[in-house]
Amino acid sequence: MIRPCSTLPNPATMPLETHVCSRRHGEPNHDFAVRRFEPKSLFGSGVDLDSIEVPSDDGRFTYVACGNEKRCVYCGGRPAHVHSIIVAVDGACKGNGKPGARASVGVFVGPSSKYNKFEALSAEFQTNQVAELRAGIVALELVRAMKIDLDVPGLNEVVIKSDSDYLVKGMTDWVFKWTANSYRTSKGVAVTNAALFKTLNQSVKDLNNDNIKVSFWHVPRSQNKEADQLANRAFGADMAPPGI
Repeated sequence: MIRPCSTLPNPATMPLETHVCSRRHGEPNHDFAVRRFEPKSLFGSGVDLDSIEVPSDDGRFTYVACGNEKRCVYCGGRPAHVHSIIVAVDGACKGNGKPGARASVGVFVGPSSKYNKFEALSAEFQTNQVAELRAGIVALELVRAMKIDLDVPGLNEVVIKSDSDYLVKGMTDWVFKWTANSYRTSKGVAVTNAALFKTLNQSVKDLNNDNIKVSFWHVPRSQNKEADQLANRAFGADMAPPGI
């Protein structure tokens, strides 16, 4: 639920829907093949990326803002699509490419979300690229749990936010070509991390089968601090990421 704007003259007398979009984002016709989340096409060029993410009142989730309805006249905030959530992911690797490298993942759902997660990866997962893919897999596993627990009633879209071009391009472009080519490149070479891409792709398809669209959003690293903090916490770093 979204609180009425705190800057209203008398917020207690205003309806709770003040900052909630009246429409269900992405319905009724999902195009599951279009997986890239493009803020410019929804909000126009030069959009403030922070304004796209709307935290829920209780801090458990981060919603996608609506680009079609007017901003709040009091605070300028955008209304939220409460059926569309943003999940930020990050994979980290200390000593990437070197003996003894250590990798981890972080997933951020909301400032006080029980679904926020960080974990160190096992010995077989010790590269930065693998960590990024594993972070995406963990995120979609958590989304599945949200659906089972009915924590987001009417959930119909998930935006995976990542600063990894490898993850985003892989899942919005390359994976379709690889699937058609038995996970081999145009040169006939086996795709690196094919097993992880297959797992991630299947997780997306499983959610699609439940009428949940999965999109991937590439952001600058500076826009992904919460997930980055969680990933680094797995190394025992002296940090205090939100929601933990």
